Amino acid sequence: MIKLTPHLFTWAELHGASRNQPYNWNSFLVQDESNSVRALIDPLPLSESEIQQIDELGGPTHLMLTCTYHERCLTEFKQRWDCKVLIHENQMQEAEFAVDDTFADRDVLWDLVEVIRVPDVRHGEEVSFYLRSHGGAFIFGDLLSGGRKDSGIPDGNVGINAPEYLVGLDTARLSLRMLLHFEFNLMCFGHGSPVVRGAKEVLRQFTACDATWEDLARRREEGFRLNPELRKLHST
Repeated sequence: MIKLTPHLFTWAELHGASRNQPYNWNSFLVQDESNSVRALIDPLPLSESEIQQIDELGGPTHLMLTCTYHERCLTEFKQRWDCKVLIHENQMQEAEFAVDDTFADRDVLWDLVEVIRVPDVRHGEEVSFYLRSHGGAFIFGDLLSGGRKDSGIPDGNVGINAPEYLVGLDTARLSLRMLLHFEFNLMCFGHGSPVVRGAKEVLRQFTACDATWEDLARRREEGFRLNPELRKLHST
């Protein structure tokens, strides 16, 4: 496990190596020693040494998801540690696992993590988590991607994988700009390497660059060509 800030750890699985396009799938642990809170976010499998590392911190108290399809090892870890499962209230109908409690847009959990839902970007409910401390950090699920070779996103940059799942390019671009109202130096992602320096400026440049969004439009149309059924998603 890698410590990104005093309150935030991450661990990863490597995907795409067989295609010579390796990139990370990521999970996170947020901790607040003053409240004895340790929350796993979108939890991937843990090695024995990582489990020992978490146990030495005191063991997880909560499991949280950015979206229900990032369930991953949630059920296994709940059984192992008997921790509470929290999801966004809008995701309850999609959950196929036991849920202990919900959170809502702009809730602040444990005076540490703020729940941020960015609407009209991707189909399907998804939330992000904002940590105010130590310069500010965002944790995204699939909303945005970090550096990943398979999508041509360089390390230190931000991008969107599979733009054919965007509700619409104009609405997505406008909605992502709302994140610039927050102060943050770090962006972490469910997929791809984190942006660890100047993250807010990186996001600002991404949303402002017309050429980037023209390329996303081209890739979106290519995605529709390869999977025509996706067009129906946008007409429902």
